Amino acid sequence: MKSKLHTLVGSIGATIGLLVFLAYIPQIISNLQGDKSQPWQPLIAGISCFIWVLYGLTNEPKRDYILIVPNTLGVILGILTFITSL
Repeated sequence: MKSKLHTLVGSIGATIGLLVFLAYIPQIISNLQGDKSQPWQPLIAGISCFIWVLYGLTNEPKRDYILIVPNTLGVILGILTFITSL
């Protein structure tokens, strides 16, 4: 029961994490259209996500894909948002 609850909570957290990082897409589009925004929050978010990806990859005894998947998207979109906002 505890393992199922852990998996459920992790899956909900991963889904919410994906939604948080997908929310960067309108900002990227706006940046590309010339409406630049501040670059620092997405850069720091991308760095934070990168650390969580490393943590998930090095987790023992097995990799933690509930952390790896949404945070990989966070790295990509966070860095892309940073670049387009310059």
